[in-house]
Amino acid sequence: MTVDLALIINQCEDYLFPTRSFSVRQRALYYHLFRHTHLEGKSSGLFSLLPLSNAIGVAESSVREDVRALHERGCLVIEDRSRNGHLLRVLLPSDIPGVVPETRPEVQIDIASMDFFSNRRFLSVLLAREDGRCFYCLKSIRAESCELDHVSCQANGKDNSIRNIVCSCHECNTTKQAQPAADFVRSLYRKGVLSQPELENRLSALEQLTAGNLLPDRALLQSAL
Repeated sequence: MTVDLALIINQCEDYLFPTRSFSVRQRALYYHLFRHTHLEGKSSGLFSLLPLSNAIGVAESSVREDVRALHERGCLVIEDRSRNGHLLRVLLPSDIPGVVPETRPEVQIDIASMDFFSNRRFLSVLLAREDGRCFYCLKSIRAESCELDHVSCQANGKDNSIRNIVCSCHECNTTKQAQPAADFVRSLYRKGVLSQPELENRLSALEQLTAGNLLPDRALLQSAL
């Protein structure tokens, strides 16, 4: 069996050693046993405690203690004991229950057909897309006070798609009402709420939004499903 060494080392460092509370000494022992089993195409090997202690540089009693500890933690199996040594089966991180997290299958997402308005399920996803700001006036807003707004009003037909739903502050949501979004952001500029560069930025964002190019982070969207 071919061993993916990089994958196994990553799983040891990221999952096995932290979740099973390996000491530095136990890490050295595990890697030594792994080297003389799986890297030689086998899962088990016969090990004497004295050669193990010499290889790792610790007392024989410490090796005996660590072998027992790794066995109790389910990281290796003591298959046999004899005067010739211990027959040890070394388990890979992926073979030990609860060590390597299970990867969730990616849900296929059809963003264009999703309803982003009917509930607040995707509010945090949209707010992240807007960088935590009102889409219109760019004021910082929190999820608790955020309003979901139709860029093109409901009177023009129900459209709860990603191209038409944005996060806004309560004031903009109340003031805009049925105004075309471009006209509304221009009114914010005239009132001094937006600067010239901010107005141009908002008009550009509107174009990107209606073209379907202003999309949320797919990982955040996956986690919200």
